[in-house]
Amino acid sequence: MPSKGPRKKSVAEKEAFEETLSTTKKKVSTRKQAAKKQQEKLAAAEAQTELLPAKGEDLSGEPGHEELGEGTFPLIPDQIPQEDATASAEIFSPKELGSPDQEGTAQIPAEDQSSEDLDITDTNDALFRTEDSPPPDERLGRARNLVQEGQIGNAIELYRDILADSPRNVKARNNLGVLYDELDHPELALEQFEAAEGIDPQNVEVLINYGSALGVLARYGEAEHLLLRAVAIDPNSVAVRASVGILSFRRGAYAAAELELRWVCEQDRESARAFYYLGETLNRLGRFDEALIALERATVLQPRNSRAFYTLGHLYDRKHMTEEAALMYRQARALQRK
Repeated sequence: MPSKGPRKKSVAEKEAFEETLSTTKKKVSTRKQAAKKQQEKLAAAEAQTELLPAKGEDLSGEPGHEELGEGTFPLIPDQIPQEDATASAEIFSPKELGSPDQEGTAQIPAEDQSSEDLDITDTNDALFRTEDSPPPDERLGRARNLVQEGQIGNAIELYRDILADSPRNVKARNNLGVLYDELDHPELALEQFEAAEGIDPQNVEVLINYGSALGVLARYGEAEHLLLRAVAIDPNSVAVRASVGILSFRRGAYAAAELELRWVCEQDRESARAFYYLGETLNRLGRFDEALIALERATVLQPRNSRAFYTLGHLYDRKHMTEEAALMYRQARALQRK
């Protein structure tokens, strides 16, 4: 009979252990739910971050370097090849950014993993990493600020860091492609737009930018295919219709270009792109007075557009307004020197 004492004690210990285990499971479940909510919150925040607009508002460079193009649809890689990333870093020689923060994603085990195998301490650390790391939209916002400050190399490096963590981040790919395009590296831009389109084929802004980069390379058929897809998605988009009109201008279809660009100018009196290309279109159609009005509006909206001033000089020459023409030529040359 003396053996009963130890057995009662063993049963009590077992009950205490089971109670502790039950409490541990509840804590793990609560932390899982918290981590899941945090991930959903981060995803929602990322979705609210704007993409960079379609390229083309700076028209101070050479003709044909702003807005359209054509696109193929091969299989899209999920990540930038390492050799390409290294090459682009050498091209732009960006300033050192240090070590940008990584995106925070809680390393929570899969739902079917047993609670007994889960290390509570590790889960706690993962949750704190999620709270301390900046959400994805913060790094995208920082990159946009760098662009506005003129630190293009740093912005490119930051976008690439984001993509190293999240290869399927459409915003980062689109924005990086725009920067490459602005720096006249259309092949690098196409790489990013192609990947972004493969991830989100219904994204109108990506389609416009992808088409723009291809248009620079005179791949008009592919550009038209992309832009018609954008039209089907959003037929009343001013940005889409402007891109369609500019593509028509590039192809020499001036009547079609005028139709689209005039509609855009009526809808958006602040679109420098549309007024510039409408003016150039009307000039080629021989409607010089109308062209002059459109181009004068373009120079007001975008006073750094050297090509608009140069075409205005020709138009004033046609009207024998020599003083005005000379002023336009001087302005165009001054802008080109800058």
